[in-house]
This record gives sequence, structure tokens and C-alpha cells, in this order.
Amino acid sequence: MSKPTSKWSVQILTVPEINLFLFAFLLHFVYEVWQSPYYDFYGMPSLSDKIDYITHCTVGDSLITLISGWAVSWVARSRYWLLSPTWKLVLVFTGSGWLITFITEIYRVNIARLYGVPVLAVPGIGISSLALLQWILLPPLVLYLAQRHMLSYKD
Repeated sequence: MSKPTSKWSVQILTVPEINLFLFAFLLHFVYEVWQSPYYDFYGMPSLSDKIDYITHCTVGDSLITLISGWAVSWVARSRYWLLSPTWKLVLVFTGSGWLITFITEIYRVNIARLYGVPVLAVPGIGISSLALLQWILLPPLVLYLAQRHMLSYKD
């Protein structure tokens, strides 16, 4: 028999932003590890440098997820929109994350020159096509997992 969960911890586990951040972090971390060999920082000799870059990018992706979630909350007029999202809300969520990523990747790669993308770059723009693909594939999965998790605590 499992230990009963306290009311406080149940309240924390049903907060939309916590669920979005948690599942975004988990999924984006796996994706970042998978795509890291396609970035020039992967050639760094230190494993800790690689982990630092991957973690930094993952936290950024998780924050983009939160910002996208807040944008949809504003459109839906509810923080709990992810419990019953419409296709329109999923598209706004995915599209806003994709747009933020597009803009920040252009800045980070072409203006700040924080890293390079030696392969699989979008022609003419120079940013990674994998980062843009990431923001088409992962947001619906993040929503699905966050929704399932939140609904599992419903009375």
C-alpha cells in the first residue's frame, strides 16, 4: 500500500506551470543530448562543458515552454487550459515556442555567435533545423504528459 500524499504536495503537483516546466525539462533534455553532436560545442574536450551547454539549453527550452503556456493562458483566459486543450490552443502553444526559438537561435548563432551549427543548418539563416523541428515535435508531447499527470490527481 502506498503512502498517502499530503494535500500540499497534491496542490503543488497540479499547478500547470510546474507540470509544463517539469515535462518540458525532461523531454527537451533528452532531445538536447540527442542533437548535441550536431553543434560545434560538442567538440569540447571536457564532459562538464558539454553538460553545461546541454543543461543551459534545456533550461532555456523549459522557460520558453512556460512563456508559451502563459501566452495560451492569456488567450484561453485560464491557466488550466491544458486540461482540455483545443487544436487552436495547441497550435498557439507550439507556434509561440517555435517563434521564440527561431528568434533566439538567430540571435545566439548569428549575432552573439555563442555556438555554431556546422551541419543541418537552415540555408541562408544558419540556425539548426533540429532546433526548429524540436519545437514542432515536443510541445504536443509536453502537453500530453502534463495533462495526464494533472488529471491523475483529480478527485
